[in-house]
Amino acid sequence: MYSIDQNTIVRGGYGMYWAPWNYPIPDSSANNYGQVGYAQNTISPQSLPASGGTPAVSITNPFPNGLVQPLGSSLGSLTGVGTNISYVDQNGTAPRVQQFSVDFQRELPGAQAVTVSYVGSRGDNLSLGGSNDAGVNINQLDPKYMALGAALTATVANPFFGITSAGPFANSATISRQQLLRPYPQFGNILARHVLEGKSRYNAAVFEWSKRVTHGWGGRVSYTYSVLKDNQVMEGNFYSAGGFNPLNNYNYIASAPACTSTNLAACYNPDADYTYSILDVPHRVILAPVAELPFGRGKKWGSNSSLAEWLAGGWTLSAAINLQAGFPLEVQQSDNTGTLSAVQRPNIVPGADLSTPGSFEDRLASADHPTATWINPAAFTAAPAFTFGNAPRTITDVRTPPQYNVDAVFIKNLRFGTQNAQIKFEMLNLMNRVQVRALQGNNTFGNSSFGRTQLQAGFMRITQIMFRYSF
Repeated sequence: MYSIDQNTIVRGGYGMYWAPWNYPIPDSSANNYGQVGYAQNTISPQSLPASGGTPAVSITNPFPNGLVQPLGSSLGSLTGVGTNISYVDQNGTAPRVQQFSVDFQRELPGAQAVTVSYVGSRGDNLSLGGSNDAGVNINQLDPKYMALGAALTATVANPFFGITSAGPFANSATISRQQLLRPYPQFGNILARHVLEGKSRYNAAVFEWSKRVTHGWGGRVSYTYSVLKDNQVMEGNFYSAGGFNPLNNYNYIASAPACTSTNLAACYNPDADYTYSILDVPHRVILAPVAELPFGRGKKWGSNSSLAEWLAGGWTLSAAINLQAGFPLEVQQSDNTGTLSAVQRPNIVPGADLSTPGSFEDRLASADHPTATWINPAAFTAAPAFTFGNAPRTITDVRTPPQYNVDAVFIKNLRFGTQNAQIKFEMLNLMNRVQVRALQGNNTFGNSSFGRTQLQAGFMRITQIMFRYSF
């Protein structure tokens, strides 16, 4: 902190933090990673049908047929062949977040102050899944094979047919060509879990005015303009549809220096999906006024009136008003790339308006407007087979509905000689505004409900009344 003069100061700060534990808790699935071949179930019949219901087990011998033993590492690299497998990526380092800020504050006459601040953060080595459990499928096809067109999904002779050790792949005489073109054709999907290739960048300018409560009023007003970008493709948002699996086939770079047969996760460029975060809020205004009504004892009006004191005196009103812009949206379509990807993105029609016309209420799907859409379906077209759509990971030209909320407190102070009482009314969501979850379950282009926003996310007005008597 540095004081420029008696009314002006400059402050700054910096911090660096590490997160040594990278796995979501609780997460039963995370506990199973790396246990392929080491987990087995034993099913024990409770009775013998031929004996008329005679118990087949006893307390002394609950497993008369023995326990099914896990395979362990006996099959080596053939463990899990013909199935989907997962493992925890071993190539990451501890996630790190750096936070920094600097602000300029000037005291003004009348117990007022203005503050201009810069706030930033930089996250590195973050999970691509954000707070979710994402996996990078290292067994997707190189996009160069999309040039084969329909031949990519055609069936061909199955080289695994009849080979017992090939698992489920041994059961059919034919197999799709795309399966044989995988980096590891003997497996299905191979998901590298907790790949620490994520990064985030947050930059914000904050403008604030405040006044201490004097002469019956005070408060605080702040405006924040911010930009949050990341490549955490699986990060979720309660208010916006998102959190898709990473579209690895968009990012494949087989020439990457770290791309090897033992580190295929490095064959995918994590920066290809670096864009506005699903949590980005560019504008936020917070108002926190406090006012004492100028009536009753010691006030401007009615200071000598008992009636004014009882009816209008002793009242203090305060509120917390939050106004913020919406979050970005994510859209997808059914995968038709032929690369064994999880999802695909549609094409955006050049020049088309992504928003639908009308008021806030007109654009929400409801009993009055059952087919209303928040985004314009005509602004999208399906990406042709064996191509990639041009829609970005997050769309910012149209966002989720903005959020407005008002919480208020009304306090009435009463005096009975040397004793005091207080009545407090606290109201959350004073205006009873409905918040919504945009496109939840309706963000897949081609579905009949694409673009609809119809789920409520907020809560109704909540009122709490408190009485306190002091003596």
